Amino acid sequence: MKRTHIIILGIISILLIPFISGAQDQFTDFLRTELRAQMDELKKQEFPPYYMNYRVVDEQFARVITSFGVLTAKESNRERTLVPQIRIGNPEFDNFKIKQMGSPISRFHGPSYAVLPIDDTNGDNAMRQAIWNEVNNRYKFAIDAYQTARAETTINVAEEDKAPCFSQAPAEKYYEAPLPANRTAVDLDAWEKRLKEISAVFKKHPKILRGDASFRYTVKRIYVLDSEGTEVVQNLTYARIMVQGAAKADDGMELPLVLSYFAHSPESLPSNEQIMKDANLMADKLIALRDAPIVDPYTGPAILSGSASGVFFHEIFGHRIEGQRMKSDKDAQTFKKMIGEYVLPPHLQVFSDPTLKNYADQDMNGYYKYDDQGVKAERVDVVIDGKLNDFLMTRTPLDAHPRSNGHARADIGYDPVSRQSNLVVESSDPKTEEELRQLLIAEIKKQGKDRGYFFKSVTGGFTMTNRRGANAFNVTPLEVYEVYADGRPDKLVRGVDLIGTPLSMFSNIIYAGKAPEIFTGTCGAESGGIPVTATSPTILVQKVEMQRKAKASDLPPILEKP
Repeated sequence: MKRTHIIILGIISILLIPFISGAQDQFTDFLRTELRAQMDELKKQEFPPYYMNYRVVDEQFARVITSFGVLTAKESNRERTLVPQIRIGNPEFDNFKIKQMGSPISRFHGPSYAVLPIDDTNGDNAMRQAIWNEVNNRYKFAIDAYQTARAETTINVAEEDKAPCFSQAPAEKYYEAPLPANRTAVDLDAWEKRLKEISAVFKKHPKILRGDASFRYTVKRIYVLDSEGTEVVQNLTYARIMVQGAAKADDGMELPLVLSYFAHSPESLPSNEQIMKDANLMADKLIALRDAPIVDPYTGPAILSGSASGVFFHEIFGHRIEGQRMKSDKDAQTFKKMIGEYVLPPHLQVFSDPTLKNYADQDMNGYYKYDDQGVKAERVDVVIDGKLNDFLMTRTPLDAHPRSNGHARADIGYDPVSRQSNLVVESSDPKTEEELRQLLIAEIKKQGKDRGYFFKSVTGGFTMTNRRGANAFNVTPLEVYEVYADGRPDKLVRGVDLIGTPLSMFSNIIYAGKAPEIFTGTCGAESGGIPVTATSPTILVQKVEMQRKAKASDLPPILEKP
């Protein structure tokens, strides 16, 4: 179902109205009553469900976007959505045996979901109608998926994973009161003024083609109720400023740079003075990138900054420890049989901790107390002293991993699957930044090369984990420097991608630094886009592989910039 948005343009000073506590209590009662009634009715059918849940996300946001010092968008929206999950069969074998989602997925609109009224006092009938329609649709899909799974399993008897389809979990009772008005209100007029000031920094550079500054504040109230007695209601807040600039080289290559700031409340975001200072430095780098040389393909030593290595670990390592994707024999299952074996150097520790609200004096975007199955979130020590220790699990078990550790996550409309939250990399033998630089130069000389590379910032990337294609990764650097063995100053370069295969890349990590850096973003995968954070110290890698970016298809603008 396509999302509908209420857009308000012009002067907006307050983000909607505060939630009303009494109404919200009534809403929880309403959901509980509807869930029980529908479960009782479906149990009378030929294919009775053994489990059912409701996941409701009541989301409101406010957003301001400016470009080169002028307003381009200003809006607020509130939407309440419901995704029911219906399981047919039994925990050993059910309709999710083969298909991870509980509804058809449209190429253009994604999965279906119910849009519920936000009027708790007069909207009962409309609410029941919306829930009834979505439950009916998903129940029909569940029957088809169950019958398909039975047929395919009869044919394909050599299943690699013998674990059940669904695991037991304690029935949780957790309730947070609605947030007060001072936690949901935001002055968009004030934010418009701030963002105009930030994006105006780029006006003095005629060669910069994009100079945007945006602010978004999101408040989510999430309800998870199921037929086993779980009732979880929690609030999550996200405040973010992004500054995006872009130039274009004379050969047509796009040259983007991004600044991102995250906090749980707007008041905790950095000052305009700090952001404008950063934006001015970014503008200078964009101009310098236009004249920077394109690097040739390279294999050799390199340093990745903390933010760059955070993205590196998220993309290349983190997706391979998400337990549910290893359920399918179509997945490469890189680490499935490597518990207790070295996957990283002995001095590295990796954990995923959704309960971590703050780390290294910065707010963490992947924070939550209960996951999207209503399971209490847990810290998972994924790697201890370089050895693989555990996976990120949902209520979909694996062989030797029978229980959830609270990592079921999903975007609106999707069914939850195993996903990352706050991924943290630490070293028990950290080096200073200067020590890492000297070790890089020593490694350059050892390999008989005249230069190595320093990857200061990256924008993200992608990784392939299935068996049908190359089990590889591609990470996109934004700011890269050549580091010379003879002591010459570092040189800014452009036009490279980091590529490779995961196991070989992990084996090439030599040392790590002391100070962690944090990369905050949104991760897109099987269950949609979810907020995540990755933090890591700077790392020294014995060998990276770089390839040239694809050649630009267009040339710089013909007309002069206005």
